[in-house]
Amino acid sequence: MPSSTAARARLDLGTLLAALALALFAWGTVFDLGLFGWDTYPLIDAGRFASWDEFAHSLSCELMDGRFPGGHYWRPLVHLSFGLDYALWGLDPFGYHLTDFLLLVLGTTLVVTLSRALLGEGRAGWAWFAGLVFVLHPVHFEVLSLPPRRADSMALCFTLLALVLALRRPGQRSVGVALASLAAVASKETGALAPGLVFGFVALTASGPRSERALAGLKSAWLALALVGLFLAVRSQVVGGIGGGAQLEVPNAAAMGSAGLRYAELVLAPLPPGWMRRGDFGVALGLAMVLVLAIGLWRAQPTSVRERTAIEPRSAALAVGTWMLALVALTACSGVYRAWYALPLAAPLALFVALAAASRWLSGGGGSVRVLGAIFVLALLQGWASDSQTRWKEHEAASLAADGFLDHFDAVVRSLQPGSVAELAAEPPEGSASRHGEETRRALVFREYSLEAYAAIVHPGLRLRVDVRREGQAQTPAPDEILVLLLPKAPASARN
Repeated sequence: MPSSTAARARLDLGTLLAALALALFAWGTVFDLGLFGWDTYPLIDAGRFASWDEFAHSLSCELMDGRFPGGHYWRPLVHLSFGLDYALWGLDPFGYHLTDFLLLVLGTTLVVTLSRALLGEGRAGWAWFAGLVFVLHPVHFEVLSLPPRRADSMALCFTLLALVLALRRPGQRSVGVALASLAAVASKETGALAPGLVFGFVALTASGPRSERALAGLKSAWLALALVGLFLAVRSQVVGGIGGGAQLEVPNAAAMGSAGLRYAELVLAPLPPGWMRRGDFGVALGLAMVLVLAIGLWRAQPTSVRERTAIEPRSAALAVGTWMLALVALTACSGVYRAWYALPLAAPLALFVALAAASRWLSGGGGSVRVLGAIFVLALLQGWASDSQTRWKEHEAASLAADGFLDHFDAVVRSLQPGSVAELAAEPPEGSASRHGEETRRALVFREYSLEAYAAIVHPGLRLRVDVRREGQAQTPAPDEILVLLLPKAPASARN
């Protein structure tokens, strides 16, 4: 192994270990949580396998084996990750949270590595700042505690890997880049952006005339584009068309302005101090700070050839800005707003902040002061100086209540004979409402299909149906099944 390759391997290992330490410091409490969330058990049931036939089925079937009521998706690598978790850990929550935690560590490592490639070795120290911004971002509250949301983490990690591999061998065909891009889209639909990002980043970092730079980008991305296109073609056969959610419409991308503002809150100002939370002040302030950083990056120039970055400041602003806009547009097409959809935006934001800080620091003058001030304000908006643990307390409340509910559910199911009906209260746990004001509904963060999947795992061979009790409707089980009816949430007046 050449000495330069060995040195890079040691640096990559050191980056990984440092990212592990940072993630443990910031998010180690995730291992105290149990398994909860609507889609957790359906994903475990769809992903688990005990034979080659079951393994093939788990990779070839729709997401959750068609149980998911919100649309039609095919994410075979998500199924594979849950299948491996179940094979190693059964239903022990530690194993599932470990997988999600390791995805965070990998993502942080790749953010640092990509930043180092973009900044150049002369300013590689700033790459760690990008890793810090990413690993401390509050969006991880939305992802780490709930295993079903790992699809976003997986797609982001593979996208970052494709970019890192492409920039290590720019302008060359790479099977590794193609496979990483394929893995990204096989994890979640946003991964389809990977080939385009590879093309853009390579073209912007290459030297020479514009045509040569475009050709270098095409050489790096064409195989990835072919594999992703093939995957999407197969996906259309699996899901019977374009798939996606019920509200998926390409024209929705025209409304990306409103979608962008909603995600700007989650990415730029998720946990601002109390005095910044009035109206949309926090979001407006965050957007203003991004503008300050963008102007600073746009005006920055390398101070010497030795410290010249692999990507010029203006090209960096264009590349990262296009990445974020593409993510917002693709998410807007779905017509669905979810807090954890903001996770992929945290990576380009971290790169953007580090690139702006490094470039202005070298350029000097008042611009560096303004950029560092903007970063400080963003840190306040993201809760870096806050002791708020509201989101963890909500997750802990939901986790404990879900464990208690499942214990009761198991006891009831074991006591019943086929043809029986049982009614279970489905009140949400105290303190489990999300920060966006949407209360957890039905069966303590479980839905009907969640409990049916859980029963398929824990009570194999038992035919069980779960439904919500409806007044005035006769709901009776078949002779060979057990029917569990969830009592709807009582009106507020009845609870007072």
